[in-house]
Order: sequence, then C-alpha cells, then structure tokens
Amino acid sequence: MSQQLPSFQQYQLAFTQHLRNPKLPHPKNTAVKGLAIYEEIVFNNVLESVSACFPVAQKVLGKRAWLQLVRGFFREHSANSPIFRHIPEEFLGYLSTQDNSPVYLNNLCHYEWVELAVSGDNTTIDSVPIDSMGDLLEKRPVFNPAMHLLNYDYDVQNISLHYKPKVPVSTQLLVYRDAQDAVKFLELNTITFQLVALLQENNLTGIKALIQISRDLEHPEPDSVIQFGFEILQDFNRLGIILGVDAVAI
Repeated sequence: MSQQLPSFQQYQLAFTQHLRNPKLPHPKNTAVKGLAIYEEIVFNNVLESVSACFPVAQKVLGKRAWLQLVRGFFREHSANSPIFRHIPEEFLGYLSTQDNSPVYLNNLCHYEWVELAVSGDNTTIDSVPIDSMGDLLEKRPVFNPAMHLLNYDYDVQNISLHYKPKVPVSTQLLVYRDAQDAVKFLELNTITFQLVALLQENNLTGIKALIQISRDLEHPEPDSVIQFGFEILQDFNRLGIILGVDAVAI
C-alpha cells in the first residue's frame, strides 16, 4: 500500500479538485469567499482561451451549451501539456471523446484550430536546398512547412449560425501561411487534393505524380491531366504554397 500523502499535498489535491468541479466539497479551513474568487478566475481564463480559438463553434452552439461544454472540458480532461497556448488543442482531444455533440463539431473546431496551429508553426526546411526557379515537373516540389492539408466530412468553411449541416459534405482544404505571415485557406477539388497528398507522402517529382494520377483516373488524355496539374503547381508556387524544388534530388 502506498504511503499516505502529506497533509499539504492532500490539501492541494482537494483544492484543485474543487476548482475543477465546484460541486465537490471544498477543503477544510478554507475561506469560501476566497475560494470562489479562485474558481471564477481559473475557469474564466480557460473559457476565454478556448472561446477565442473557436468563435464560430461558440456561436453555433449557443452561449449555454458552449459554457457547459467548456465546463465539462475543465472538469474532466487531463491535459498533456502545461503550456497555456496548447489549451485549444487539448480541447480538441476532449471533443473527440464526446458522443453527444453535433456531428459536425469536431470538424468545425479542428478547422478553427488550424489557423492557430499554422500561425505559430516554426517548422523549417533548412536541410533542403531549394531552387525557387526550378522545374516543377522534372524536380520534386518543396512545400511550405507552415501548411496543412485537410480532409473533412462536412463543409466547415460554410458553417454559421444560420447553416448547420445535417448530412456529410466531403470537403478538402489547404491552409498555409504566406510570406507576409498571413494565414490563408483554399478549397480544393478532389484531384488537386490527391496531387498535393501524393507529392507530400511519396516525395515524387511533379511529372511522376501527375502520371500516376492520370493512371488512377484512367483518363483518356493523360497529357491534359499533366497540363492541368502543371498549372496548379505554378499557381501554388506563386502563392507561396510551393517554395520551389529540391535542388539536390534527381
């Protein structure tokens, strides 16, 4: 049997448990008014942090339901990070355990969180020499590291107080941070999504990826697929989604 906790740790445990769930008994010899101040301050800090990241979700759920959801997160979730900036991501983890939320809510909240994730992404690609003017077909395109490719079951970009989807709508998006540090969202068609995923996952040259897509589609005119894809790669290069090509890889 483990040794009983020292009295001060027992007090700390009871104190924090009560903060997370005020319905639990408060620690003995604690001023009730002072404890109530702590309860309000700590919960409001979490509420403000979560609400700031998910403004659309907050609106579509309504104030009361949103408050209950965040209260449940604060009461039940055991965070894996002590960093305050990570609270919205921890909230996503909590949402994945909730079965009584609207069917679109997980997708919507992830979509809203991605903006925060991309804006603070410090990933670099210093190890890869980039030729910004290289051939996007014959070489391997190098993508902006501050970028996420998203595949959702609902059209999250359209959700609002007046539109709450009831049936799935397959949706592909790309979010990235441009050279001016602005976060941008693009809606993709299925073929463009497949092209980006193929290039990212397999380190292919542009032409090899497009040939594979034309084969998968069993397209009667492969050259048109290649031309279409090449124009997309050029557009992505101009937008800063593609930074150039790998100057070393053959």
